[in-house]
Amino acid sequence: MGSKLEDSEGLIGSKECESKNSAWKKRLKSFLSHVGLLITLMMYTILGGLLFYELEYPEEVNNLRRVEQLVREERQAFVEAASAQLDCAGGNVTTQLADLLARYERAVQEAAKTGVLVPLADGRPVEELTKWNQLQAIFFAVTVLTTIGYGNVAPSTSLGRGACILFALVGIPLTLTVIADVGRLMAAALPQPPSADGPLRSLASALAALGLLLVFLAAGACFFATFEPNWAFFDAFYFCFITMTTIGFGDLVPQTPEYMLLCTVYILAGLGLTSTIIELVRQQYERSWQQLQALAEMLARLADDADRQAAAAATCGDSRKAPADLLRAELRRAAAALSLPQDKRGKADWRHAVNKLVSDINRPPPPPPIIQIVVYESSV
Repeated sequence: MGSKLEDSEGLIGSKECESKNSAWKKRLKSFLSHVGLLITLMMYTILGGLLFYELEYPEEVNNLRRVEQLVREERQAFVEAASAQLDCAGGNVTTQLADLLARYERAVQEAAKTGVLVPLADGRPVEELTKWNQLQAIFFAVTVLTTIGYGNVAPSTSLGRGACILFALVGIPLTLTVIADVGRLMAAALPQPPSADGPLRSLASALAALGLLLVFLAAGACFFATFEPNWAFFDAFYFCFITMTTIGFGDLVPQTPEYMLLCTVYILAGLGLTSTIIELVRQQYERSWQQLQALAEMLARLADDADRQAAAAATCGDSRKAPADLLRAELRRAAAALSLPQDKRGKADWRHAVNKLVSDINRPPPPPPIIQIVVYESSV
């Protein structure tokens, strides 16, 4: 008897261990799937950024050197021509100098578009003026995959543009998958208000999510305002909002390459949070709209019932005010109370209208009128 009891206890213990191991394996598998997606996206982004760097960097250096040489030649030509005209003092000096100055201005304008700094007195090498460094190329890959597209850096070669098309076709679905996965994790981690249920609970969740988004944007604004010397707090907050909503105007773009990787991590986490919060708000809008539609349908049915009761009362020839008329009036009052803005109606008025409506609906119909016929018989 004792051996059987020990065997049963050992069997129960082994089953508990197996269930614990199975649950642990499921959690580990889920964790590895999430981490695997994120690592895949990170590796794809880094490889894409390095590819863009190899394709665009040499071409940009050549363009910078060409434009820098053009500016130097046009400036030297202008100075020499001005000196010669002043020495000779013959002909139309003003017209000739104006033409030379216009040529120099066009060269300066082209230099500004390509990133060459004017004046050229500091003698900085063109390699220091390039936009396509490795960190900036990785950041560009992030803006492509997230569809933000600031536009401050863009491929100019045919190979770079073709690679950008293929990179986006493969990478954008992967990025959306990762963002959706991160959003589901964040949505599961959001606390639910324990004291509310139904519509109040969903509304409280949406408001809590919006508050969390504002805190996240404010934290990012403090971060960017610290590292970007020319950004105020509101400028940084504006940049964070434009980025997290993937609007991406490109009027404000980080210029400090040392923290581009941190900026990339912040953007990816923020996009997951923003997509989650937007989905929660959208669900709240949809739920509110469905409730309004249900209320409108209920009022329409009650109005139809009231019309039928009024027609029946008129057929019976009842001269008294029909209950349907009273119900119709209460329906109008309730509909008016429900359609008013919250700040223009009091809770007492709204509750009174609804309670009166419910009491009129539940009131039993009046008994039909009794027609009494008296037959008088007399014997004469």
